[in-house]
Amino acid sequence: MTVETRDAKKRIQFLKSLPTLPGMLDQISRAVESHRFSASDIGKLISKDQVLTAKVLKLANSAFYGFSRKVGSLTQALVLLGFEVIKGLILTSAVFEMMKKKQLGLWEHSLAVALTTGLVAEMSPAIKERREEIALAGLLHDLGKVVIQIQLPHDAESVAELIEVEDMGTGRAEEEVLGFNHCQAGMWLAESWKLPLELTEPIRWHHTPLEAPNASLAAAAVHLADILVKGYGFTTSESVYVPPLQKQALKHLGLNLKAIETVIKMMPEKLGPDVTDSSLAPF
Repeated sequence: MTVETRDAKKRIQFLKSLPTLPGMLDQISRAVESHRFSASDIGKLISKDQVLTAKVLKLANSAFYGFSRKVGSLTQALVLLGFEVIKGLILTSAVFEMMKKKQLGLWEHSLAVALTTGLVAEMSPAIKERREEIALAGLLHDLGKVVIQIQLPHDAESVAELIEVEDMGTGRAEEEVLGFNHCQAGMWLAESWKLPLELTEPIRWHHTPLEAPNASLAAAAVHLADILVKGYGFTTSESVYVPPLQKQALKHLGLNLKAIETVIKMMPEKLGPDVTDSSLAPF
């Protein structure tokens, strides 16, 4: 690792944009995992932060979920969205808030991958019971792109230029400019946040899921969802490149082409036809 790469890794690991996140996330995580707290109890925890309360309610009422009636309470939002989605929202919202408007596509893409990862997990017998947690991995899979934008903005501009001028894939362009890619950057930050392997490894290995040493099933689900979402049209603003599918990932998940066709048929209802819907803005 070069001095420059070590420098960049240090900046990412010591990201200071989330000063209040660990305490709030820890409280909510412990409340959820204890199974002793109701949605109402957890809603009271979240309600201590007015900004976070507004974010949760806005997400619940976005076109992404399309509930038939307005969601007016935190308890109702928690029941409808699920605790894992809320945890993911808390974990990512402060970072995504800092992104420039031109990167709105990355937020839309991340939400779409989370929802599609949940659909993929639902079809896979091996991970069906953990679909909420694995959907959260989908939400976080491109966290490294966000961190690069925040911590290394000038380098991020060089990456975007290389993608446009050379028609290069994002990962390759990042490696040309930075010496590492967004998958590695996301893993460094996830490790510094002490996230579980079920979240850290899909961030690192979602393009090559069978290389994940401990959470290859979750990584495979995110890998498939990422490709399906990009094919659907929810892609980042800097690149329309769709990475190749690793066929062994399907076998690993216990899925066949018929199962994938089922997921694809369900995607329009979940994601909606309009990728520019302003209600999907990052709060």
